[in-house]
Amino acid sequence: MASIQLDHLMWGAPSLESGIAEGRRLFGTPPAPGGVHPGLGTRNALLSLGDSVYLEVIAPDPVQNLDGTLGARLATLAAPGLVTWAAATSDLEAVAAAARRLPLSVRGPVPTERRSPDGSVLRWRLLFLGGHGFGSLVPFFIDWMDTPHPARTNPPGGTFLSLEIRSTEADSLNTLFGSLGVTIEALPEDGPGLTARIAASGGDVSLESAIGADGWSL
Repeated sequence: MASIQLDHLMWGAPSLESGIAEGRRLFGTPPAPGGVHPGLGTRNALLSLGDSVYLEVIAPDPVQNLDGTLGARLATLAAPGLVTWAAATSDLEAVAAAARRLPLSVRGPVPTERRSPDGSVLRWRLLFLGGHGFGSLVPFFIDWMDTPHPARTNPPGGTFLSLEIRSTEADSLNTLFGSLGVTIEALPEDGPGLTARIAASGGDVSLESAIGADGWSL
């Protein structure tokens, strides 16, 4: 199986304006507007956290119909927070095959695209897994194919340091990660959650889980 590593952090916000403002406060640089995700009810803004990791501020898109979408759930957040994370791989088919052997439900690979503010079209593929019971602690998987990685095309906000994943069933989650080729190790805790740490110009920044988001799946 191809190497799997953290690709980006999905940081949800009740509105894109509030997410960009909080990003500017924490990192000293406002995330750059990215584009919209038709059908998901969302739009985003991006901030580089190094050569291969970035922060995606994702929020409801007021132009779309939000009924039953991820955008509708994001609109309920009281404040920005981590909702999940994405893992990068060049072999989504191998991950899908491993997931089916567990067995988990598999959606994808899904061809996806969005138009950037400069008019260019970005294309990538996504893979989503279900049936594992760990909600958004388990990443979705992304293959950028020939699209330039967003970490190299967006303003720098800092340097990614670590992602801490906590679970009441850490051993089972780590077994799942191992079967999928994910090398990060979950830590045992009384409650599930995510914490990302980033070195920014004003000092280290910690991003915590959005309240209630640990049960989400995409």
